[in-house]
Amino acid sequence: MSAVLPDRLAELPADAVARLSLPCRGGAAPLGDLFDMSAGDATDGLLIRPGGAILHRVGVGMASGRLLVEGDVAAHAGAGMGGGLLRITGNAGEALGGALPGRPQGMRGGLISVGGNTGDRVGERMRRGIVVVDGQAGAHAAAFMVAGTLAIGGGCGLHPGFGMRRGTLLLGRPKAAPPEGFADGGTRDWLFLHLLRRALEGTGSWFESAGTTRAHRFIGDLAEGGHGEILAIV
Repeated sequence: MSAVLPDRLAELPADAVARLSLPCRGGAAPLGDLFDMSAGDATDGLLIRPGGAILHRVGVGMASGRLLVEGDVAAHAGAGMGGGLLRITGNAGEALGGALPGRPQGMRGGLISVGGNTGDRVGERMRRGIVVVDGQAGAHAAAFMVAGTLAIGGGCGLHPGFGMRRGTLLLGRPKAAPPEGFADGGTRDWLFLHLLRRALEGTGSWFESAGTTRAHRFIGDLAEGGHGEILAIV
């Protein structure tokens, strides 16, 4: 789905959009043969309803515009994204907002909002931007993160922040002990979280409606200099 982006399709006529070739079942197929298509207002962005389809690489490399998915997506959604808004109402697969195989960096800007759960390695090698997940995330969330903010409402799996250099991993559930590679930084109010809440206005995300900016801070990954942080809401 990496060819189906609002900033790329906005100026194309409908017949050209329908002819776009997408990899499918080991071959290729025109977009118009895979989806029922209808025209809308370009300012409203691009709406995708997957139904039962398994859609990989939704929003990869997106630079601007709005992309709404009413349903679930598979792996690498928003990978390498540089700008714009990607909103997924359902679940997302692994490497959301992360790096494509063989690429040195993940998301570079923009906002990704997921209403459900996501798989392993969300925000891997992320350099900038915001990813917010209302549900749970898998293992290695924010792995090798360089900068940016990843906010997970339902908690995450093993090894959060592994290899993290800078940036913020915000968790909606308290953590009793520092994750591996992190030191305890104490509990306090973090005023910059008010700015994050403003940035998420209109997304309906878990943190937009959170009533506190008080969080327990863990500093790390110490093996990478200890300039990153995990904040667990208390």
